Amino acid sequence: MPCWYYEKEELIRTPSFLDGVDQETETRYRREGARFILDLSNRLHLRYDTWATAIVFFHRFYMCHSFKAFPRHLTAACCLMLAGKVEETPKKCRDIIRTARELLPPEIFATFGSDPRVKMMMYERVLLKTIKFDLQVSHPYTFLLQYAKRLKGDSEKIKEIVQMAWSFINDSLETTLCLQWEPEIVACAVLYLATRMKTWPCWWECFVEGMSVEDICHKILDIYSDGSKGSANETATVQPKTGSKRPSAVLSSTSSPRQRQSPPPPPPVPQKKMAEG
Repeated sequence: MPCWYYEKEELIRTPSFLDGVDQETETRYRREGARFILDLSNRLHLRYDTWATAIVFFHRFYMCHSFKAFPRHLTAACCLMLAGKVEETPKKCRDIIRTARELLPPEIFATFGSDPRVKMMMYERVLLKTIKFDLQVSHPYTFLLQYAKRLKGDSEKIKEIVQMAWSFINDSLETTLCLQWEPEIVACAVLYLATRMKTWPCWWECFVEGMSVEDICHKILDIYSDGSKGSANETATVQPKTGSKRPSAVLSSTSSPRQRQSPPPPPPVPQKKMAEG
């Protein structure tokens, strides 16, 4: 099976970068593509696992192709169409095209061509070849719910923590974290971030050893601090930086993820309180 995790240099020297697209612009394109997939999914009433898989396909695709060669909105729509088939929530091509037309300005929808259906089918074949027919994608959501079962304490507070962590996973998909870290590590990091905001005691060493979850948390928090500028350095390394600290206000209990239109997660809190470890 192909490996979909990349080193820092690979994330910088992408096909788009080599094609003349600067890193800041590529970061913005990835974010716009992910948000478009989410908007399409909400309009089409698709589950979270479907649009999450589509976004992962999107990020993987552009590790092999340039944004100059393949328009991001058309690629995003194609990724969602394929993800719907993979996750058994298929939508007809014409419905995806119709919804895309409703969401996009005419000048952007023009990238779908004179016959959008033919263009979508062609892009789907390119997408399948690009991802080498590796269709099964694991997401942090599953691991988040598993880890949450190991927490003990007030059930309502645990539920709030998990819902916040769930939102962090949603937003992390706008970045290249899914190309850098396994889903179980991302899940651990977002749960750590949520517990920090809710002043929960340490627990994460039970699941992840030998790495700093704070680095992943900082990358997610960059979305909120730099999102208004649209210029966050999404492909920056997440290796630990000696002596680097995030201002305490960022990790305060008053911080919160951006509100999304995506459906809230199912209540994951178990009825019985389980001991840690």
